[in-house]
Amino acid sequence: MDWTRGNLEDTDYDVELLMLYLERSVRPEKLPNARAVIRFRFTDVDDMPDWWIVVGGDAIDICTADPGKEVDIYITTSVRTMTEAWMGRITYRQARADGSFEVHGPPALTRNISTWLADCIFADLPEPSEILGNAGSTTDI
Repeated sequence: MDWTRGNLEDTDYDVELLMLYLERSVRPEKLPNARAVIRFRFTDVDDMPDWWIVVGGDAIDICTADPGKEVDIYITTSVRTMTEAWMGRITYRQARADGSFEVHGPPALTRNISTWLADCIFADLPEPSEILGNAGSTTDI
């Protein structure tokens, strides 16, 4: 995983796959009335840069066309930044601070995105060097 993380190119990031994972990561119980519409605009995608996640109770749907519902949260970022934040490589706060991640909406929903959007299941894994000690360094390969 460490080698892969360090060697991914921008073309290796897939918006469709990311959105499927984000759909599964939404925690409806953490949203007001378990409902919300989240609009994503990916700045590095030419075809279909706009995506929506529509949460209605237990039903969560991804849309590539405007679902015609009032949007609660607007997120503008690159696929790489969104992936890195979701995977725990950077925090949403760090991405906002460096300007690579914009979010607009009610503060209760935008202050701490991790409240309603679960991180990737691998986000809490320690770095390989922490697991393997010196045997995990890339110089040992």
